[in-house]
Amino acid sequence: MTAPQHTATPGCPPSDTADGAHGTDAEPAEKVTHWRRLAPPAVVAVLLLAWSNLALPALPADPVLKAVFNVGGVAAMVTVARLLGLTWKDLGIGRGTWGAGLRWGGAAIGVAVLGYGGVLMIAPELLENPQLAGASPGSLLLRGLVLIPLGTVLAEELAFRGVLQGHSVRSLPARVALSVTAVAFGLWHLTVAMGPSAVPLPPTLQWTSALAVLAVTVVGGLALGWLRHRTGSVLAPIGLHLGTNAVGLVAAGVALAH
Repeated sequence: MTAPQHTATPGCPPSDTADGAHGTDAEPAEKVTHWRRLAPPAVVAVLLLAWSNLALPALPADPVLKAVFNVGGVAAMVTVARLLGLTWKDLGIGRGTWGAGLRWGGAAIGVAVLGYGGVLMIAPELLENPQLAGASPGSLLLRGLVLIPLGTVLAEELAFRGVLQGHSVRSLPARVALSVTAVAFGLWHLTVAMGPSAVPLPPTLQWTSALAVLAVTVVGGLALGWLRHRTGSVLAPIGLHLGTNAVGLVAAGVALAH
């Protein structure tokens, strides 16, 4: 009994030391890999917030110019994402995702049409927007059919639910990636939230209004991101986004006209 014990004892320290050495070497490598995977979503989020809250406000107050800027910017972002290794499926525009995206996106647009139509029939005053007063039908059509679908909806969905969420799910759990994307989407609207309200408000209520806008956009970002996760396609959140923005603008224009 004594001999086997003496034989095993000297053998243990080398084994433990070797395991410890391997663990020490592997841990920094894992940390480096983890930070390298976190870098793309972090950089994308920072770029998007600078884009929305610094670059866009610096442009002339021309909606067409801003729409072109958004479309060009997101095209460059998608190109860089592809060069960094994201596939079309990662970006939510892979061919295999089109069916589910179109079904869910189409359903979202249908629900929006029915919802806004019901409000127009029952309480159209709820849709009246003083900021649209005096706008010509042609300008409303341009915004509703071109500028919002391309410069707002397509650009934002490809940027957030495509590039940012596509990068985030590679480095983070799905729920965390969804939350990060939603918060970034809310902060994207920070300049809008802090801007002048359609109704003049005292300073204290302006902050309340700004926080409400941020909260609503974060919740909206969660819904849009969930659709992207559920279907694997950006077409689904594009449909919901179109329903709330473009259909909403048309409904507000009809409410003002009547």
